[in-house]
Amino acid sequence: MPLLLLAPVARAADLKVAAAANLQKVLTQALIPSFQKQTGATVTPTFGSTKLLAMQVRNGAPLDVFISADTATTDQLAGQGLLVPATRRVYAIGRLVIWTRRDAAHHPRRIQDLASPVYAHIAIANPALAPYGLAAQQSFAKAGLTASVAPRLVTAENIGEALQFAQSGNADVALTALALVIDDRADPYVIVPEDLHAPIAQSVGAVKASAQPALAQQFIAFLTGRTAAPIWRRYGYELPHK
Repeated sequence: MPLLLLAPVARAADLKVAAAANLQKVLTQALIPSFQKQTGATVTPTFGSTKLLAMQVRNGAPLDVFISADTATTDQLAGQGLLVPATRRVYAIGRLVIWTRRDAAHHPRRIQDLASPVYAHIAIANPALAPYGLAAQQSFAKAGLTASVAPRLVTAENIGEALQFAQSGNADVALTALALVIDDRADPYVIVPEDLHAPIAQSVGAVKASAQPALAQQFIAFLTGRTAAPIWRRYGYELPHK
């Protein structure tokens, strides 16, 4: 089933979107307002960890579009007959960063610095629930830090919560998404080298039980189209090769 070209909808419609937590800023600040302006539709997002949002799809929550932080979860949902297979697209590649508050006593310059005990609490998203948490886990392993950091990890439900732990002072540093902090000019962050973890390829698909199937496909076409491309880049994402 080909994706529909972007076009104004005949009447105001409400599109319900489940989106991975790393997308909160880019969607609410830029992509959703742009789509709503062009179509007249209303987009209502729900943010959380990829795996917990997938559970909502499996439980029959009234959703129209599922925007994941990986490709495996959309593949699984499509295989279970819950997403429309032909609508699946990789829309962006995410980047992982180490973030600290500007008033923190110590600021790591590279991931290996986290071996130091001065970083007593290191916040990451749950690797079993969130692809960015899995990327953090992979990065620790590749950098030879797994045993060193394990007793000091503070596990959050999603990448946004991991950032909140560090922002509130409940963690010394957080491994989070570049997209959530790229516009933060005050607090320092370090990008984790991409060769330390598998690419964070992020994908989207239309929910098969959607009450707005045509609009869902319009939104996916928008997210993967020319208008959205510079927005993704502005928020620190890389674009997939097509």
